Amino acid sequence: MDNDQLTLKMLMLLIRKSLPNADVKWACRRGHDAVARCLSAESRPDVLLVDMSLEGLSGVEVCRQIRAATADVALIGVTSFSLEHYAADALAAGAQCVMDKAQVADICDAAVALANGRTPRTRYVSDMTAAQSHALLAKRDDSDADDDSATRPAIAAAAVAPLTDREREVMRLCAQGRSSREIGELLGVGESSVKTYVMRAARKLSARNRTQAVAEWLMLQN
Repeated sequence: MDNDQLTLKMLMLLIRKSLPNADVKWACRRGHDAVARCLSAESRPDVLLVDMSLEGLSGVEVCRQIRAATADVALIGVTSFSLEHYAADALAAGAQCVMDKAQVADICDAAVALANGRTPRTRYVSDMTAAQSHALLAKRDDSDADDDSATRPAIAAAAVAPLTDREREVMRLCAQGRSSREIGELLGVGESSVKTYVMRAARKLSARNRTQAVAEWLMLQN
């Protein structure tokens, strides 16, 4: 799905050329339409490409709504803008990976991998399966619907459990207000590695971005 009609047609043409045996079920420009079609068994695709910079219902929110409802659709976030700008939010919303919209051949490879139960070989990829993401987001939605503050610490604790020691250390330093470069110097790793750790921690904390991840982390320390 894409909000630009010309880009949408070009993507469909290139995908059909690269994957002649694939069945491109449908394409749409509005997020609400994509969510509705993915929640219907009759129109649900195996893989959905989601433009990150949609108007109205954002691409990140499209991913979140679909993933909270089902694990049966593989979600690939695509954008012509900075991947780093969208990666953490999209992966936290249940996308399996985020890719450059112009790299159609790589996107097709990722779609084939996901459709066959494999992890795509790309830079920004989730370390959780669709089923794990679905369980986490569905649980969070249920908690929000119930508005039961007594259960939220337990749910948050369950979400933070998978964090690795390095991810915990990075979050501790983020909470101190240190930049990615400063954290990298302290830990002896590159700045890009720090951003990857933050992205993964945000995903596991069900946070949409670094700021929310730090807030969730601090809440868990109390």
